[in-house]
Amino acid sequence: MLASKLCQCFNVSQVVYTEDIFDNAKVTRSENITSKEYSIASMELMEIYSQNHNRDIKKYILSLDRHNYYMMNIIDYLVGNTDRHWGNWGVLVKNSNNKPVSLHKLMDFNQSFYSYDTLEGANCQTTFGVKKNQKEAAEEAVKRIGMNQISEIKKEWFSNLPQFYDMFLKRYEYLKNVNYQKI
Repeated sequence: MLASKLCQCFNVSQVVYTEDIFDNAKVTRSENITSKEYSIASMELMEIYSQNHNRDIKKYILSLDRHNYYMMNIIDYLVGNTDRHWGNWGVLVKNSNNKPVSLHKLMDFNQSFYSYDTLEGANCQTTFGVKKNQKEAAEEAVKRIGMNQISEIKKEWFSNLPQFYDMFLKRYEYLKNVNYQKI
């Protein structure tokens, strides 16, 4: 829940998670991101398709949805998400013509705050084969599109997980000091 709340402070397409009760147990609830009109294709499928059609997948993804690609790297770094493998991100596809329209909403934050012992974070899994850690990927993203923060982050949100506040603040402050270069 904390990662979702932090994500909502930034301009990024995302699945919003909320607390709910089901069968007398606390659960996390979210919207369904697929429908009769739209489905999702994982990055795994997109990479295979691109290889078979001689398409540069990085150029294609950046032309399709540059903003949300870079925001994904910023958010994953800030929350220490270690689970953004090629099955946990991909594209939203319009079913009527089988064409991608954008990256699908950011989802699956259940492995957040697992790489939170260093400022660098984990190896970034979304850099199309280029070896970078999460800090390097997020820094590149901020240089290209800025932070895109839309609301304030509050310390009290960390009241149930206070051990993560200091590292979050270090990462957040680090990115705030990266110069947006619009490259």
